[in-house]
Amino acid sequence: MADEATWREASEAAREIGKTGLEVWTTEEHPEVVMFFEERGYEETFRYLRYALDVPGAPDPGDPRHEVTTLSARPGLLPDVYALALETYPDQPGREDAEIGAIDDWRGFAVAPNPPDAFVVALENGNPIGFGILAVDGDVGEHAHTGVAEPWRGQGVAESIKRAHIRWAKANGLRLLRTANEVRIPQMIRLNERYGYRPEPAEIVLRGPLAPA
Repeated sequence: MADEATWREASEAAREIGKTGLEVWTTEEHPEVVMFFEERGYEETFRYLRYALDVPGAPDPGDPRHEVTTLSARPGLLPDVYALALETYPDQPGREDAEIGAIDDWRGFAVAPNPPDAFVVALENGNPIGFGILAVDGDVGEHAHTGVAEPWRGQGVAESIKRAHIRWAKANGLRLLRTANEVRIPQMIRLNERYGYRPEPAEIVLRGPLAPA
């Protein structure tokens, strides 16, 4: 729900901390929110296509094509996976300036809250070449981030991680797996569709100016 009073209140709060604009998140289910902000000079900057997989109804995805392990099984890989995270987070479209902080900061939001036996790491000759984070809330999992080292992209590493996550979800009684991919990552969108993920309303991110003072 968007209204003039709430926009002005948020704008004033942002102005007090030195901001010159706002970022607004909504979904395709709320076109009136998009219209409200577009009329005030906001533009769409990101669109995340969301998908969900019915885990019990999904077929077994098959064995991962690459060697995979987890941080639960190999906690000593954490520094190498962090180095890979430093490389891959800014590679996301529109996130070129993304910063994940020092290793303890990253561990605090990417590792600690999530099941370590679902933090999948893809290996080549014992070295991490990709990783996938699965966040879990009750019987619903969320593919939080998948990162693949640049030389290994396009070689099925993300698919191996996806297979491992689907198998983990089945083994641990999850009902749904959800994911969201920016429209400028078509290879991940195709991967979701290949494994039976069904579309949900897309997330829309708009950015624009503060309300006039």
